[in-house]
Amino acid sequence: MLLSRRFKESFKLALAIVLAYGIALSMNWEKPMWAAFAVAVMSLAGAGQSFHKGAMRMLGTLLAILVSLTLLGLFPQDRWWLMLVLSAFVGLCTYMLTGGSGRSYLWQVASFVSVIICMESIPQTDHGFDIAVLRTLETGLGVLCYTLVSMLVWPVSSAGELGAAARALAATQHRLYRGYRALPAGDTEGENLHALRMQQVQQIAQLGAVLAGARSDSYAVWELRRQWDRLAADAQAVMEALERWRESFSDLGGLDLPRLMPNITAFGNELDARLGQIERRCPSSTPPRGPGPGTRWSRASPRTRRSPRRSGASPA
Repeated sequence: MLLSRRFKESFKLALAIVLAYGIALSMNWEKPMWAAFAVAVMSLAGAGQSFHKGAMRMLGTLLAILVSLTLLGLFPQDRWWLMLVLSAFVGLCTYMLTGGSGRSYLWQVASFVSVIICMESIPQTDHGFDIAVLRTLETGLGVLCYTLVSMLVWPVSSAGELGAAARALAATQHRLYRGYRALPAGDTEGENLHALRMQQVQQIAQLGAVLAGARSDSYAVWELRRQWDRLAADAQAVMEALERWRESFSDLGGLDLPRLMPNITAFGNELDARLGQIERRCPSSTPPRGPGPGTRWSRASPRTRRSPRRSGASPA
């Protein structure tokens, strides 16, 4: 009997939680739920995504421990100064996690773990080091358990989802371009542009998350990571250009665009065609390998380019 993907992922999650709880209880650790919670938040669709999220959680925990122990050492009795500097650090983490980078989860973990350690250490700050060590051990245990289970039991690569995410994002941006292009002409029907904008933002975030995971569990994606990073950066640039274009529509109301820009229709058609080509050429799993060093692409394809041959002449 073939097991479904849903059953496999549920079994892996349950097995990792049981292992984390069992090891934590056998070591007489006070809060084994921290290890189980680390396993639960790591569980994602692909193994690479889970590894990346687990690494970000562990690094965020270490950063939070460094900051919280420093604050407890500097302000052991000054509660107001402790809360003030801790609030400033949480504000910094909030600013960093909204930057759109692939390390946003690191800053999210660093913010709430630092608050947990500082609040658990009040009113007796001498327990702060014990709480920090316990949090580190149990978080590391949860990350280790789920990592081993994901690697050994029905491993799933994130490379297959990467091409689908890129293709879906290219299709959304193509539809969004067509909708924006029709707005200056007074065509307000058709696509729900607000929904497409929200979908575009979500798909860009999803592409970044899947790409970060695929670099961890797929050698093919890791080998072409620079091309994939450029694809993600170009998609972000296209989104920003589309938004700037939409915001400038109000300035085009009184202009005679066909007279000022005679080739605007042909230019728009060319952009439409190129966005359609990008959508069709998005890979299913990994991008095609580019030309090697010293290789130059000509306008004609090698299969369609033919050398002229005279009647009766043999090929050179």
